[in-house]
Amino acid sequence: MKIKSLIAIVLLAFSVNGVNAQTFGFGCLGLSGFYAGFTHHYYEAPAINEFVNTYKITADPAEGLVPNIDFKRSTGYRIGANIFRAKFSSIFISAKGYYQFLKETHEYKISVLNSERYELSMNNWGVGMDIGIPVFSFLDLKLVEGHLNFYSPEFKINLIEQNSATVDLYKFTSDETKIGYFLGSGLIIHLIPDYISLEATAGYNFLELEQLYDGDNKLSIPVTNSTNEIINKKTFSATLQINVGFPL
Repeated sequence: MKIKSLIAIVLLAFSVNGVNAQTFGFGCLGLSGFYAGFTHHYYEAPAINEFVNTYKITADPAEGLVPNIDFKRSTGYRIGANIFRAKFSSIFISAKGYYQFLKETHEYKISVLNSERYELSMNNWGVGMDIGIPVFSFLDLKLVEGHLNFYSPEFKINLIEQNSATVDLYKFTSDETKIGYFLGSGLIIHLIPDYISLEATAGYNFLELEQLYDGDNKLSIPVTNSTNEIINKKTFSATLQINVGFPL
């Protein structure tokens, strides 16, 4: 239901922009333009940690007791566009779209010469909007921001050989694009009024990811009879981005 509400709000915002553009205060910072930023995504990944640490010990019994690998934070870049920002007398509404690269990587030494690399990626497309108010001439407050996200989750295990050659061992993917959503808030700081700004956003991501499959090796995560989640359904993320805008 929440996902349907986000879709309806975004569609309504685009509709209002097209029909009543003459009533909006277009023409400055972020009203239309592009942005690039960096994201930290925090989560718990009990099913992946369970699989990795079980596999790791099985693969290298000679190493003895070693610290557990713990997947808990991915980082990456976000590239997108501020499609429009409609300004009223005391409020603004923005619509935006982006693609985000998110990855967490760990390596485990299996011999003097070779190691294994474990990599979780949560790349996703996003479309959304925010509603906010101006606080000062140089500062806007985003009261609420919502995104609809389309994830392509992937977990890989690679062998890294002495000569830096990489051999694919396992590749787990979802059988379909996973849809989630984001709810948060943030700030916009105007560096060069009407043209360049810094934007900070933080909030919670909601995604239900039941299983990842490796069809070639007939394996899945979570492992059979496990009750662990791949990642927890509610996670936290924060993004800092720079906006370059131009008038519509």
